[in-house]
Amino acid sequence: MAGLKWVDIANVEGIYREPPRTSWILVSEKTTGSQNIAMGVNETHVGGMVPEHKHDKEEEVMFFLQGKGKFVTKNETIDLKPGICIYNPPGEYHSIINTGDEVLKFVWIYSPQLDSHRNK
Repeated sequence: MAGLKWVDIANVEGIYREPPRTSWILVSEKTTGSQNIAMGVNETHVGGMVPEHKHDKEEEVMFFLQGKGKFVTKNETIDLKPGICIYNPPGEYHSIINTGDEVLKFVWIYSPQLDSHRNK
């Protein structure tokens, strides 16, 4: 059994992507040796979004901490604000849009983790 691991976000380099957003991967096989889950923080910048995508085999949970936005699927749109938690099942197309005037910040968790989070 692997021992306890901890990560300070101040020591993790964020990954910037367009449309403007930054993600920090805090828990993964690469960072802590985790085998089953990955966890991180996303900041979607003002005017930014997470483009429509899906995960074929990964369950995803997102907990929103700051800002306002929209979580969009083909069947519904959910207003986002601090305190909203969303479970997104495998295969469900979704996008996240920052509709506010500040960063839309959320914690995300995947299980199993994405292949890109693993050591190869």
